[in-house]
Amino acid sequence: MTAEAPADQPVEAGQGVQHYALLYGDEEEFLAGAIPHLREGIEAGDPTFAVAPRQEAEVLRDSLGRDAVAVQFIDPSDFYSTPVRAMAGMMAVARTLGSRPAWVVASADWSQYPDAVEWVRYDSIFNMGFADADFRSYCCYNTSVLAPEVISLVRQTHPNIHEGARLRQNPDYRDPRDFVADVDNRPLPPSPHSAASMEVRPDDLQAVRAFVAEQAKNCGVAGDGLYNVLVAVTEVATNALRHGRAPVSLRVWPDNGLVCEITDSGHWQPEEFLSWVPPESALKSGFGIWGVGMLCDTVQVRTGPKGTAVRLRICRK
Repeated sequence: MTAEAPADQPVEAGQGVQHYALLYGDEEEFLAGAIPHLREGIEAGDPTFAVAPRQEAEVLRDSLGRDAVAVQFIDPSDFYSTPVRAMAGMMAVARTLGSRPAWVVASADWSQYPDAVEWVRYDSIFNMGFADADFRSYCCYNTSVLAPEVISLVRQTHPNIHEGARLRQNPDYRDPRDFVADVDNRPLPPSPHSAASMEVRPDDLQAVRAFVAEQAKNCGVAGDGLYNVLVAVTEVATNALRHGRAPVSLRVWPDNGLVCEITDSGHWQPEEFLSWVPPESALKSGFGIWGVGMLCDTVQVRTGPKGTAVRLRICRK
């Protein structure tokens, strides 16, 4: 968002990333924001994308008519699998396009995604990570479905906002560093009393994997999901043993799949943006929190007076 632009005007094209939140309550409002944006990309002859579930994709195709062939439609389940994977996907698109502009409309059933704050964190970091990229991206949020607190967070993470018939700069937008710092200061909801638990010992990570495998089986997590959670838990437990302070403990419980939380008494929270990009040392010393984020649906790290907690979620597919 440029300092020279009037507060009631959106950022103009050609000034780096333009990141919009399209807040809509019905199909008419959705199309009123999304269709002009897609048509602008089509008419410019630029790469134009619609990441949308089947119902929204069909509505967009019908409204675009013959012009729909100029839009690349992407299933959100292929793109928004985890926040870190989504960031990696956008980085790949940016590398492929180079200096070419891209027009994007992104929609998903966000009410079905766990730990919504981590997806809003992705939106916030997007502004910094792609500040120089010529993306013109509309992120679409259904206000009739999403909780008011989620919409409040959305308002803080998009420099531009399209609401009703009005497109303007967003006065509620916050700098990503400030927003992420606030998120990291929010305590995680307490784990349930029924969670299974064990102590993590440095000489017996095999016992940790066996324990998680048994809990995953009980929760219906198998196949790739089981493999991913075993690798992720091993990586986080190793980090806790190496960078944290004993005792290190593991708690596991079912919640639309499996949630694993590793806690220790140290304070080793990674730098807030480092875990969103692949570390240069990944091939030498493991893949760290970034790799864990590629494997799990969400990863939440909190450091407080009592130590550090890393909470991993693997959803049942």
